[in-house]
Amino acid sequence: MKLIVLMSLADYKNQVRQLFEKHNIHVYSEVEIIGHTADTVKHYGWWSFEKDLPMYSIMYFAVIPANKAEEIFSEVKKLAKELDSKHPPRAFQIDVEKMV
Repeated sequence: MKLIVLMSLADYKNQVRQLFEKHNIHVYSEVEIIGHTADTVKHYGWWSFEKDLPMYSIMYFAVIPANKAEEIFSEVKKLAKELDSKHPPRAFQIDVEKMV
């Protein structure tokens, strides 16, 4: 089993939810988060952004079989190419040793 965690802008919540549905992952959690970066001025190049510009995001997590985790990661890579290249969805996984 794997614990998968995905993070994406809140604007893309429908795409992420569809991804879970497509792969028959019906049990997962969502948490609203605010992302931060120290690179705001470099990314936006506009003088009025002198400090961090928070980004409203959602973190999703689920415990799923390893083969499903591979499927999700393939889809996240595709999704990252389709969406905002400066704010692509991100994902990671952790092995789950035990679960009750």
